[in-house]
Amino acid sequence: MELRQLRYALTVAEERHFTRAAARLHVAQSALSHQVQQLEHELGTPLFTRTSRRVELTAAGESFVLHAREVLAAADRLRGEVSETGRAVTGTLRIGTITTLTQIDLAALIRAFLDAHPGVDVHVASSMSETIVEQVENGDLDLGFIGLWHTRPHADLTARVLGTEQLVAVVGHDHLWAGRTTVTLRDLAEVPTVDFPEGTGARRQSDDAFAMAGLPRTVVARAGSATLVAELAAAGVGVGFLPESDAVTRPSLHMLRIADAPIRTVHMISKPSLVTPPGRAFADLVEHHLRGH
Repeated sequence: MELRQLRYALTVAEERHFTRAAARLHVAQSALSHQVQQLEHELGTPLFTRTSRRVELTAAGESFVLHAREVLAAADRLRGEVSETGRAVTGTLRIGTITTLTQIDLAALIRAFLDAHPGVDVHVASSMSETIVEQVENGDLDLGFIGLWHTRPHADLTARVLGTEQLVAVVGHDHLWAGRTTVTLRDLAEVPTVDFPEGTGARRQSDDAFAMAGLPRTVVARAGSATLVAELAAAGVGVGFLPESDAVTRPSLHMLRIADAPIRTVHMISKPSLVTPPGRAFADLVEHHLRGH
């Protein structure tokens, strides 16, 4: 059993397609299929059921995916630990982040990281907090930057608190509330609002606040990014909800503090058993930044 075979099979499992997996790995499809078949022969069981359109994991394949990720992560850690003796970090850094992250300048930190480790390939994707937690747990991401309220990251994940933040209400400068500085949830229950989609951390924060207060709400528009929430609020579609740290950077909006708003905690998370050397190196860089080093 070779590490190459594990990587090939894991890529097929992620793509659910041999042709796409071969393209992603930059190998011939015939070579990929041969290596996967050799692996299945050595394991004594099929990992995939194949059709003309799609590839699905068998029960054995599902178990294989979990353990193969752990084996490959361990191999990457070993490779990185050996290379660190020469002060080199190589491989791939996979980061997931919420769109409203403002506690750190992620782009500037990535630039500093690549200046120090030019051999690393960095992948960054934005998603909602719950999805990022799942992907870090599964080993699909090295690090995640998430915002949670009323919940904590899974017990087997490390969580570094980056800060706390409160949601605020935002309106255009020509709005009737433009002369106010604060509102209550009861005020907000009586007007149309703009918010993030259901399932996102910020939306859950505002939904839970209304529910705990026993108040209804009217969401007339759902936007997948803070910038779009801001644009809709500025255009007068409804009162928007944004993290305070984001709202203060938008001169087109008037910000109102919510008297009874909840607080959300922003974390950097990783899974020690799966994080790769680039992931550890980037986490160290963030830690040094937070400590002012």
